[in-house]
Amino acid sequence: MNKLLSVAVFIGKKRKILISIFILLGLVSSIFTIVILQQSSQTYRSNAASLDSIKTYQAQSIANFISPKGRYKLSYDQRQWAKSIQSDVAFGEKTVFTLNKEFGAARLDIVEGESEKSLEDLKNEIAQKSPFPPVNIEKAEFRSKPSYVLAYKEHILGKDIYYNQRIIKENNKYLIIEERVPQLGYDRHFLDNLLQNISFVDSEPINVLGISDPEENLTTIQLVDLVRPSIANIIYVYCLKINNLKPNLSGLKSSDYNSCASGKGSGFIVNEKGVVATNGHVVKIYPEEALITNLLYEGNKTFRNELIRAIYLSAGQNPTQNQIENFYKELDVNPQYIDLFLTEVFSLIKNEIISIDITDEKYYVNIGGQPVKIDYQKMQQGDYASAIMPSSTTYVAKLLDFNYSNKYSYEAIVNKNYRRCPDVALLQIVNSFNNTFPQLVLANVENLREGMEIIVAGYPTLVEGNEDPRAAISYKTSTKPTITRGIISSIKEDLSGKTIVQTDASIDHGNSGGPAINADAKVIGIATFATESQSGNFNFLRETKELKELMSKNNIDNKSGIVTVTWREGLDSFRRQRFRQALKYFKQVETLNSSHPTINEFIQHSEAAVIRGESLEGLIGLIKGEYSNILLIVFGTTTLVSFILAGFLGTLPLFAKVKMQ
Repeated sequence: MNKLLSVAVFIGKKRKILISIFILLGLVSSIFTIVILQQSSQTYRSNAASLDSIKTYQAQSIANFISPKGRYKLSYDQRQWAKSIQSDVAFGEKTVFTLNKEFGAARLDIVEGESEKSLEDLKNEIAQKSPFPPVNIEKAEFRSKPSYVLAYKEHILGKDIYYNQRIIKENNKYLIIEERVPQLGYDRHFLDNLLQNISFVDSEPINVLGISDPEENLTTIQLVDLVRPSIANIIYVYCLKINNLKPNLSGLKSSDYNSCASGKGSGFIVNEKGVVATNGHVVKIYPEEALITNLLYEGNKTFRNELIRAIYLSAGQNPTQNQIENFYKELDVNPQYIDLFLTEVFSLIKNEIISIDITDEKYYVNIGGQPVKIDYQKMQQGDYASAIMPSSTTYVAKLLDFNYSNKYSYEAIVNKNYRRCPDVALLQIVNSFNNTFPQLVLANVENLREGMEIIVAGYPTLVEGNEDPRAAISYKTSTKPTITRGIISSIKEDLSGKTIVQTDASIDHGNSGGPAINADAKVIGIATFATESQSGNFNFLRETKELKELMSKNNIDNKSGIVTVTWREGLDSFRRQRFRQALKYFKQVETLNSSHPTINEFIQHSEAAVIRGESLEGLIGLIKGEYSNILLIVFGTTTLVSFILAGFLGTLPLFAKVKMQ
């Protein structure tokens, strides 16, 4: 009781001071509360995020959704789409994605279920259950799976409204996807983006040890930004030299037959000291292959005709010019002629009527933003020295090692004995200018599974720009790698028993040697070859085991170096909008690697964001960042309690007078 009296006496004496303190504390807390409320009420759209990709860096806005039954999954932007689970009269539960009003009015309904009926029967059942009969039914593929698209028409308020229903079935599981957009369809692209993001999954756990890290949760854009600085465009230059021409073959000098050529492919950095991994066939051509390519495809007509003449002469015949021309025409249409031609050419080689060499091999690796110019006319004329015009971001490299068999050898062509082997190679950048390189880490591929999502990065020839007036793409943008997304369709074996990975991600000429990357930004395979059919292309990856063996042979380690770690930290800070912190990391990367292809862009956007006061660090970071809700509760409560206490102390004399009376 005495302590309480002492406290009461103290409060009585210091009442005015305490009132002032509580009022001041309440005012300060209220100011912070108002500021936080104001910031929370605004939709954060900084000019630093004017790029769509930068918007996506905000990890908190991206939601990863796995369907209730685990049949499919997708990532979606919560600012654009609202998700809900609703009931469906005919099929039970469905997931509904509705485009937020500020973006438009599109809607996507997805129903998943199980049925032992065929796709055809299921289609008929769904059409019967629908409140309106379909006006059109078409077969179509969806993510490489067979499906039916049912078109419906509703008549509402005197207008016809159209919408589509897609049915996909695999084994006994099915999806029904209903697409609705405004009649004009101006919101169609939002819906298409969402549709393209749907991927099918197995019922087994998605995260498998060694395949993905559930804590990473990178979006495709974040993944691309992370790996792009490690994707290499490789240019291989070589010359074909013809030696030891016999007099009966031609009156021309051997130098008249010589020519130079170049090939392009893709690769990726596997070591911070500038070791680049790629396919063997990208950086190594055997003399026999170069000869056959020159004869069959590049059209050195004089040399080709002399070889055909030699083939006739070896059979005891003296051919006319018409016979030579007709023989060559048959090569285009008659496979037996090609087989005969190659066999006889190698007979000439074996009998030393001609000998061939590959000379002047040169390798260029471009990772930066300035393209390499190639004068193809000078190249064909054998003037390789002036045909290649490297840029300031081009590195010269040497062939470190390779494992690639010669499919055009005498044994392969004549004796039909071609022994397959791995198709991998390593280049070493030699003019690194003291740069340290960001590299990709090879994944543990023992747990590769069908259905796993991947991206494939590389430089396909069809979209590679050059200065040819017929080219559709400017050579100035040829340094930007092409990114395609897909899944692992199947894991198979080739004829030699080597593991190959089939994927639906697009692969074309020039993609060879590029990496296939999983959701954890690790390499699970190397784009190697594709086969064509009437139904489309089938694309294949080589697993990384063979590459690991070649790297081990050459003592090449594959641990994340300082540039890789720093770049990753910078991107993480950037997407969390901690731009000051990101700047420190980015400038460190710039110091370590001056040819980094995207670092300047990120530095500029980070600096602009800092100037505008949009960096979420310090007090601003607390107010606008992830802890803003907690701070709002703290400051709001402090404001309320402070004013209550101040009011209570202010009214104490009134209570005292009332008690005395």
